[in-house]
Parts: sequence; structure tokens; C-alpha cells
Amino acid sequence: MEQKILKIVDIIDSNPILFEIFKSCPLEILYDCNLKEYPAGAVIWNQGEIIDNFNIIVNGFADIYLSKENGNKYYIGTHQSGAFIGEIEIFEKKPSVCTVEAYTAVTVLKIKQDSFLKWLSQDGNIKSQVIKVLSGEFYDYSLKAGNDILYPLKVRICSYLLSRSKQLSTKTADIVVKVNKAKLSEELAVTPRSIHRVLHNLQSKDIIEVKTDAIIIKDLNKLASEEENQR
Repeated sequence: MEQKILKIVDIIDSNPILFEIFKSCPLEILYDCNLKEYPAGAVIWNQGEIIDNFNIIVNGFADIYLSKENGNKYYIGTHQSGAFIGEIEIFEKKPSVCTVEAYTAVTVLKIKQDSFLKWLSQDGNIKSQVIKVLSGEFYDYSLKAGNDILYPLKVRICSYLLSRSKQLSTKTADIVVKVNKAKLSEELAVTPRSIHRVLHNLQSKDIIEVKTDAIIIKDLNKLASEEENQR
């Protein structure tokens, strides 16, 4: 048990974002925390599942989707280190409103529901952190919803690729985004034909190269300019 707590404390102390969240957390709460690792592509939970843990992403990136009955998914956004997942479901005591999937390998710190609510009642800092994170997420979701309505598909695709490039943090000349046309069509909720048309245009300008299972960004600056010019 002590080794588990020491590992969790070491992780928190080495991550400024997590340290800010946990800086006044009672020690007893840490005993009800557990770490869980998910490989890239793993489903952390599905829409409609009951969530009985408060979850904080330690490292990696997790995608958030809304799912339809026919299996189609609509991409909402991506969470990274310090993000909360499952907090609304715990407060509302309702099934998960979305599907959460690991985009990269992800480590999640899980806190039992009763312990999280106890922590919330004892610690003003975590209350402030929850409000801060929820406000940030609401802002990002509102911005994305506005972009989806107001801007053409080309802007949305460029923005998506630019966002993925930041998450990958690669230092190579060409940035490889692991997504195919079908998945991109699914994530942006548009037809594959529309996706193909935009990708073909970007490829003809030597900004990207489209592979079977990936899109290679060849010129990040041109991609950013293309996104800006289409707004």
C-alpha cells in the first residue's frame, strides 16, 4: 500500500498541473486513488456506462466522442494531462454522456466516488480547480461548436490536423497523424466524399500527403496559413 501511495505522490510532485490540483488534498483521499494505464486506441469507457470514479488524466491524450445508435461517432475534443473526465456524471449521478478513447497511451488517476465527494467537501482548492477546469472545457466546446457551424469544412480539417500536430510534439520534418479518411469523416460528422475533396486540395498544394492509415503534414506553416485564410 505504501509503495502505491509513494508512486502516486511522486507523479503528482513531478507534474506542476497535478500538483496544483492535489496541493491540499488530505492524505486519506490518496489511499483511495489508483492508477490505470490504457494503450492507444483503448476505450476508457463507452457512452451510457455508469461512472463510479472521478478521473484525472496523468499523461497522454484521450478523445471525447458522442456516439449514435448506428455506431457513428462525433468528435467533441481531446483531453490531456490535468483534465478531468467523468466529473459531470458523478455530480449528476447519471450514465456517461460520451465515449472516451485513448488517442495515445494514457495514464489515468482514479478516485472512488465517495472519496472524491468527501475531498470536495473538505478542500476549497479542489472546488476551485473543478470550476476552473469545467469552465475551460465549456469554453473549448462552445468554440468548437461555433467553428463547426460557422466555418467551412476545410477550416475544420486544418484545425483538426494542427491540433493533432501539437499533441504529437514530434521533432521530425514530417508529422504523421494516425487517421484515415473514414475515421476523419466519422470524427467530423461529414461525408467521406467531402473529406476526400479537401484532403486532395491540400495534397495538391504539397501541404500534406495522404496515406492509407495516416495523414502526413509536410508543411505545418502552410497548413496554418491555409486554415487562417479560409476563415
